[in-house]
Amino acid sequence: MSEATRRANGRDDSDETLMARYAAGDPDAFDELFRRYEPRAYGFFLKRTGSPQRAEDLYQELFLRIHQARDRYDPARPFTPWFFRIANRLLIDDRRRAFRSQEVPIGDRELRTARPGSEELVADRDQVDQLLHTLSPDERYLVLSAKVEGIGHPELAEHLGKSVDAVKKRTSRAIQRLRSAAASESRLGVPAR
Repeated sequence: MSEATRRANGRDDSDETLMARYAAGDPDAFDELFRRYEPRAYGFFLKRTGSPQRAEDLYQELFLRIHQARDRYDPARPFTPWFFRIANRLLIDDRRRAFRSQEVPIGDRELRTARPGSEELVADRDQVDQLLHTLSPDERYLVLSAKVEGIGHPELAEHLGKSVDAVKKRTSRAIQRLRSAAASESRLGVPAR
């Protein structure tokens, strides 16, 4: 490949230049960005989901979101952090969707299987639900997001517009309140329902 062809294809251009060119309507610039970032995006999602199929779906969705956000990209800012911020948000959205699809309405407590011990599992779930409702809605969101969904403190901090330290402290305090409430119930001999 000649030097002129390499430059025409954008292989020597920075990511920021390519994204600016793509935002201006150059589809070849997007092809080059895709070539550069496809393996990194796939690896990013594979590491976090553990599923090759899910990782492939997510990286395709990521490039669709990059396409949709092309007009909002600021070429004066680095491309890579912008790219991975969108990837992180996509991952958070995907985890929330997965978590919500597994939810069972509290009123629907009918047992679907006759496994041994399933009554205890329902009672434990009820007790956990009762303990979670001792927290404020914000605290409950932090605990469930950080401990159940596995969303990191930096992502939560960015989403809430708070510092990472503030989110860590608030999550830690909420967990302490849960432990105290659980300890109080056990001291009082409150049976699990």
